[in-house]
Amino acid sequence: MGALFCIIPLLGHTQGFVYARLQGQPLMNTAGWSLIGAAGIGDTNGDVDTFSNEMILVPPTNNNSGAVFYNQPLDLSLCTRWSARFDFRMWEGTAADGIAFCFLDIPPAGFVSGGGVGIPTNGNGLKVVFDTWDNGCGANPEVQIYSGPGYNECIAGIVKVNNTNGNLSFMRSNNYHAVQVDYDSGFVSVMIDSVVWLSGVYAPANYVGYLGFTSSTGGATDRHSIRDVVIYTEGTSLLGFQSIDTTRRLPIIEAECYSDSLWVRTRGKFRCTSVDSTGSDLRLYSPAGVPIPIYRVRSFCTDGRSDSLLIVLATQLVQSGNHHLVVRNGLDGNPILGDCNSRIDDFDSLTIRVVNCYVYSRPVNMLNVSVTPNNQGLNLIWESPPGIDPDFFRGYRLQRNDRPEGRQWRDMAFITQLSDTLYYTEEPNPTQDSRDFRLILQVYYNPDCAPGDSIGSIFLTDPSGFLADATLFDGRLSWLPYSEAWASPRYELWMSRPDAGPDSQRVATTTDTFLDFSKPRELGRFRLHVHTINDQDGRYARSNYLEFSIDELELEVYNVVTPNGDGVNDAFYIRYIEAYPQARVRLFNRWGQSVYDRVAYANDYQPADLEAGSYVYVIEVPGKTPLQGILRVQR
Repeated sequence: MGALFCIIPLLGHTQGFVYARLQGQPLMNTAGWSLIGAAGIGDTNGDVDTFSNEMILVPPTNNNSGAVFYNQPLDLSLCTRWSARFDFRMWEGTAADGIAFCFLDIPPAGFVSGGGVGIPTNGNGLKVVFDTWDNGCGANPEVQIYSGPGYNECIAGIVKVNNTNGNLSFMRSNNYHAVQVDYDSGFVSVMIDSVVWLSGVYAPANYVGYLGFTSSTGGATDRHSIRDVVIYTEGTSLLGFQSIDTTRRLPIIEAECYSDSLWVRTRGKFRCTSVDSTGSDLRLYSPAGVPIPIYRVRSFCTDGRSDSLLIVLATQLVQSGNHHLVVRNGLDGNPILGDCNSRIDDFDSLTIRVVNCYVYSRPVNMLNVSVTPNNQGLNLIWESPPGIDPDFFRGYRLQRNDRPEGRQWRDMAFITQLSDTLYYTEEPNPTQDSRDFRLILQVYYNPDCAPGDSIGSIFLTDPSGFLADATLFDGRLSWLPYSEAWASPRYELWMSRPDAGPDSQRVATTTDTFLDFSKPRELGRFRLHVHTINDQDGRYARSNYLEFSIDELELEVYNVVTPNGDGVNDAFYIRYIEAYPQARVRLFNRWGQSVYDRVAYANDYQPADLEAGSYVYVIEVPGKTPLQGILRVQR
């Protein structure tokens, strides 16, 4: 299998590696540039802002010169393609010399003052000149290209287009004009404001030099400035050959499953010293984004440069789909370096489509989480992965999250039998909070499947604490919804008396996740739990239980009776008397004679046989002080 790095042509609409910038907001960044003579950052009237984001090469005074050059040299014998983009402005005076964009074989020093557009007299190289002063060699303004030593407007070998028909008069104005200068193996093209003025001019410069700008005013005046300078050199990027998709600019190459190496080539040369043999310059990612380790990288070099790499992997490619070979900065802090001081851009990538691997990626979902009746454990159920090849099944990673609102998942078990889809886990106190559970299916030669849908146990709570308060009988219960397990669950609240046996009583049914509950008016210990049943398949989920006790009920006597049959106060009513079945209730008239005596009173005595008047009641509860008072019977 093969793969390659290929250099993308820089010219036209394609941009390559950014070799140099002279930009910035609100202050132009000049790092890496040498400012010479009158050059300095500032602001002109050529834009709407007041920021110092422009490079003023010369002010509007006579016999001034200024220059700015990038300090890093460029070898055009290796770097045969580059492009410069910038804006220029020439205004505020009497049409002084002009601005030159240059590639010179000398370091940026020793520039002339006054005329000559600031170009050093001993500077050999390429000059692209925007000349606004007429020295008698054609109507100005002019666009000129010259390659060689020195410069003047009339020098032999200069190629230009002049202003004979007034078509270049726009060059000198209060506005900025966008320029693109392209260099391709010695051929130069110049474009201003998207119009090509010179194209395919042969002006070779096959040596080491420096790129930058010069300017001068000579005997006239103008303020010359530039801004938004970006210089691109030929960049290197990852491409494929023998592509299975020739319609893409970045082709896709195909590899058989279980390959353990990749052959990589480049169309241009790279520096062997910039390649880390441990593979830290490259990352290989599976379709799921999981890194595939690289064992080593070998390059085959001549004179320190090469066009081929062998990438040996630490493991086989075992998953079908699009893998991505990505360039990153290596351990030396640099990426793979090419000619033109370029590098393969960080995160540039090549797609490698691996075929004929067994693929299974369907998540496995939890089906049910139910608290055991003793409140000491949880029963978990999940689905069996449909259609999986058992030979590739590795296991289930069972995970839990003890914070319902968080995502702090941790492994709790690993199940290696495909048929095992049930699991019991002890939970000493599930009334403290909810537990959330999910599964991650592991398949041999595949990355872990995405986590399946999680389910949390139904967590029943008493938010106000009324169950533990002996003075409160009414309050609201709430619980976490179980809609993650099945749609529109219907909840049932059940109450039991553990001291009396396992039988439970259904208290209420609701589709809400809260319920207003009243405690029973009887003594004893009680438990409450919520459960829900899936009507489609019978799955049953139970919550934790909450326990409360009613140890004592303070009797409250309604001391007026009107036994007239109207349904209001017809009977002698003692609140909570039903909680004391051994209690004895007696009534005495004013002469101390007993007129009523009963054990296990049920609030059902209507004293129709008694005359209107006052009677003494005595209520005797075993173990308590008798309660007595006056009962008034009214007609």
